[in-house]
Amino acid sequence: MFCVKLAGVLIAVETRYAFTERLCADYIVDVSPDECAFAVSATPEEIAAENDEGAFSPAYCESLALYRKICTRMPSYDAFLFHAAVISYAGRGFAFAAKSGTGKSTHIAQWMRALGDNVTVVNGDKPILRWQRGEGLGAEAGAVPGKTSDGERAEDAGSQPSGAFVAYGTPYNGKEGWGQNASVPLRAVCFIERCEPGESDCLSRLEDDREIVARLANQVLLPKDPVLALRQLELLDRLVGNVPFYVLRCTPTPAAFDAAFQMALCDNESESLRFKEGSKHED
Repeated sequence: MFCVKLAGVLIAVETRYAFTERLCADYIVDVSPDECAFAVSATPEEIAAENDEGAFSPAYCESLALYRKICTRMPSYDAFLFHAAVISYAGRGFAFAAKSGTGKSTHIAQWMRALGDNVTVVNGDKPILRWQRGEGLGAEAGAVPGKTSDGERAEDAGSQPSGAFVAYGTPYNGKEGWGQNASVPLRAVCFIERCEPGESDCLSRLEDDREIVARLANQVLLPKDPVLALRQLELLDRLVGNVPFYVLRCTPTPAAFDAAFQMALCDNESESLRFKEGSKHED
C-alpha cells in the first residue's frame, strides 16, 4: 500500500500490480495510511470490468478501476474528475473539452508551439477540479468535507460562497503523457468542435446554462451513490455560476489557436494587443 495526494486529498492505495505505483510516482507522499482521507482497492471483478474489449493488461485495468473509485469519492471533498485538457497561461487555467478525434491534443500543441515556455499543460486528459473556499483557497484533506474552516456548512454560509475552482494535475494525463503535479485557478472552459468544410474558425461565448450543463454531463463521472451524485451536481451548478464557457468551432490550425487566445485574454485588452502585434505562425 502507498499514499498519494491528489487535488489536496490524501488517499491510501492498495494494489495487486506495480503499474499503478509507478504511474503515481510523482504524487506519492510519505504519510501513514491512517492519515489519509480514505483508501481504495480493486477486486478482480472490478479490474476485469475495465477491459470490455480485452485489449488491455490487468495491471493497466487495475489503474483505471482505482482512479474510478477515487473520483467517485472526490465530491465529498468539493472535487470531481473533469475529462478535458487543462493548460496554464499567465497564472490562469484554461480547460479544453472535446469528443475523441476532434483535435483537442492538436489544439493544445498549437498553444505550446505559439507560446513556448509561457504555457504549461497541467493535465492532458483527466484533471480534477476542486472548489476552494475563501482567500486561502485551500482546505486540505483532513478538513471535514462540505464545511468551511470554522466548521460552518458552505450551504449555510450563503448561496454564493466566495472561492474559486482550481484545476489539479493527476497521474492520468492521456496517451501523450502531458501533465505535471501542479495546480492552477480555472479561468475558463472551452468546448472544441470540428467545423464544417468552408466554415471559418469561430469562438463564441455560451450563455444558456442548460446547454452548458448538457455539455458538462459528457465530461464528468457521476457517482452511483445518491448523496455523492447530488454533491456532484451541486458542484457542476457552482462551476456554471463561476466560470465562463465557450465553444470553439475550428480546424486544427494556427488560426484556431488565435481564436481561442481571445478567450484567454478577454479581460486584458493591452496584453491581447501585444500578442496580436507579435503573433506570427507558419502555415
